[in-house]
Amino acid sequence: MHPLDTFDRWRRRWFSWLPKSTSWDKDATDLAPDKHQDWLLEPLDHQEASTLFPHLSEESAAAQYQKMRLQLRELSKRSFVIKENS
Repeated sequence: MHPLDTFDRWRRRWFSWLPKSTSWDKDATDLAPDKHQDWLLEPLDHQEASTLFPHLSEESAAAQYQKMRLQLRELSKRSFVIKENS
């Protein structure tokens, strides 16, 4: 076990009685940019896709580029959320 893991376990066990105020643990929806400034919502740029993946055909590069953008969205926990109207 890494020494920092040991220290983290000790710290969590020792200070577990303290009230938890973690201002740094924010929900991804709180950190998401405005829709007008969100580059992940921009339309697919075929030229940029071809530049990023020059070894692929234009269609394959576009598909790979879209896959990469969706992976970035998932990694940043900003995947699409379906909201039901109540």
